[in-house]
Amino acid sequence: MADSAAHEALESLVDEACEELLGSLRRTDQRRRGGQYVRGLLTATGRKTARNIANFGGAGASAQSLHHFVASSTWDWRPVRATLARYVDDGLRPDAWVIRLMVVSKTGVRSVGVRRRFVPDLGRVMSCQRSFGLWLASDAGAAPVNWHLTLDGDQDGETDVRLDAPGEERALARLVAEIAQANRTVARPVVMDARTAAVPSLVHALTAAGLPFMLRVGAELPLDPAAGRAQLGRHPQTAPAQPLMEQLKRLGRPVECHGAVSFVAPLSVVLPGILPRRTLLLMGVWRANRRRPADLWLTDLTSSGHSALLRLAKLTERVDADFTDVSVDVGIRDFEGRSFEGWHRHVTLASIAHTLRLSENGQRRPYRAPVAG
Repeated sequence: MADSAAHEALESLVDEACEELLGSLRRTDQRRRGGQYVRGLLTATGRKTARNIANFGGAGASAQSLHHFVASSTWDWRPVRATLARYVDDGLRPDAWVIRLMVVSKTGVRSVGVRRRFVPDLGRVMSCQRSFGLWLASDAGAAPVNWHLTLDGDQDGETDVRLDAPGEERALARLVAEIAQANRTVARPVVMDARTAAVPSLVHALTAAGLPFMLRVGAELPLDPAAGRAQLGRHPQTAPAQPLMEQLKRLGRPVECHGAVSFVAPLSVVLPGILPRRTLLLMGVWRANRRRPADLWLTDLTSSGHSALLRLAKLTERVDADFTDVSVDVGIRDFEGRSFEGWHRHVTLASIAHTLRLSENGQRRPYRAPVAG
């Protein structure tokens, strides 16, 4: 009886949500296939291939028709994502946009966007597909609403080879701006782990788009201390971010966030080479009694308090947790094929499935920071 009630509740949730989220699809058969695909992503076990999705996607679903619907159909994923962003905004009341890198290991190079790349987190070169998801995030939960796929060449206006290639930072700023403009949303801060990014280019792109930012940066990022910081000496010079912050550990103050206490110290800085010169804030975050800061964050939110900034920074961990717990389960990484459009349609439908899984599970548990080792 309980299983039957849960099944009926899921069916009702999918039908009601897809009627709204897939409303931009002009044809009835496309909207029906979209609902079947989302239902299959939520219920299928194992990899979310077209065949596996068809087995769980409801009456009338076939592997061939679902594959065609994703890989070869004509529907545009962009208005679907704009509607999804409004849907998530209404249900989640998010605090920030979070941009998250997704690297998917692939055998061979037959799938779209796959090539051999150096993956910093793994410290080795591997054959993989790389993309960026744009998430709306709060302490209670997070959901992806837009995507950018890294390609080797130029395809449908998408260009880039690696994150520090010219143009990709502008693409990431557009990733946010196009959704924000479509829905006329407030200028929430953009939060991102940008340690592998060309930070000056990213800052320039986000600033040009009118987007405030909170960026995790690498230890070697060169920065100029802003004038008037006597604790760094009378003649401060350009220096890497980490040595600058290590000088300020004694000024760190305890900040509690999600059940854990960190020590936080700020420093007013300027990014060399960026004109006009803007005073930004470099925030160091220490765990326990460590000499070196665990995280370094660069932001233009210079009037925000330390607690608010640390809470924003922690949203990257909220997104990581929901990616692992929800997105992977609904097949966000499982598209196989050479179609650029097919990949975008698949991750759009998987993003819908992710959002509905959050709704199905009810209110997400507040994020708890891992205990420092």
